[in-house]
Amino acid sequence: MQLPGELTGTLYERNVGILKQYTSDCFRLVHMRTCRRKGYEERFKSDSAEEKQERTPGEQKLTESISRSRKMVHELALCNPWEFFGTLTLSPDKVNRVDLNIAYKRIAKFINNYNSRKGAEIKFLIVPEQHKDGAWHFHGLFKGLPLTHLVQFSLNDNIPDKLKGYIQQGRSIYNWPAYAAAFGWVTMEPIIDHDRCASYMTKYITKDLQKSSIELHHHVYYCSKGLRRAEIVMREPMIKNIENPDFENDYVRTKNLGSFLEALPYFCEMEDIYGKEAFDCGGSRCDSEDQQEQGISFDSRGQTSPCFN
Repeated sequence: MQLPGELTGTLYERNVGILKQYTSDCFRLVHMRTCRRKGYEERFKSDSAEEKQERTPGEQKLTESISRSRKMVHELALCNPWEFFGTLTLSPDKVNRVDLNIAYKRIAKFINNYNSRKGAEIKFLIVPEQHKDGAWHFHGLFKGLPLTHLVQFSLNDNIPDKLKGYIQQGRSIYNWPAYAAAFGWVTMEPIIDHDRCASYMTKYITKDLQKSSIELHHHVYYCSKGLRRAEIVMREPMIKNIENPDFENDYVRTKNLGSFLEALPYFCEMEDIYGKEAFDCGGSRCDSEDQQEQGISFDSRGQTSPCFN
């Protein structure tokens, strides 16, 4: 019989690199120090002190759910070309704003009907937030909402001072009259920095929200069907450690990259891709070398894989 420690070589892979593509110029390299192989299940469990720590099922579920939800919201926010950041409130005389399920269904139906009537193609990613009095509102990202369907707020409008301050700073804030008539106050602001906006969206997924959502069997976020998601474009052993990672803990390192080619040196020697003679110019690749003559083929994403054959 094999002992648990002897199963490590079979159950797990070491130094595995996973490259995810979010957009044409946004990649994330994840270095897993230890990764369980697909199709294998652990037959023995460790009796480490850490695993002996008492955890209630609710606490464990909450921690894992928060992590999954934040990752998915961040991924959906990065992968899609959002145009507006919006805040959707709910007027008590127009909708039951205490029942999240009813409120979301009303909004989703409104957007579907709006698309049909107006010939629009509105897509959304929204996260609910609860007031202290139990009422809900939503923050989210939108695309496909024509700018001509919006009305820009001005300093002459009866709006909060905070909003007037944004306008004085030069920010363009819009009203969506159709939504306002159906539900209440709404603001839409064009997105300038997509990366920052994606990170900003995750801040709304808090422990309080997650706990209430689990207890009430509600979603932590809502989104349209057919949104783009990140694609794993490479999963290979790594030959080079990530230096200056964007994130690091005891188990994983991550680094954001701007292209697929930036990731290749972490997986294979560049000489294996371009050929040794292509690096005879003082250790760097000679630009005069024709990639096609080196036998390099790229797919639709600009990827190349000669060193993984």
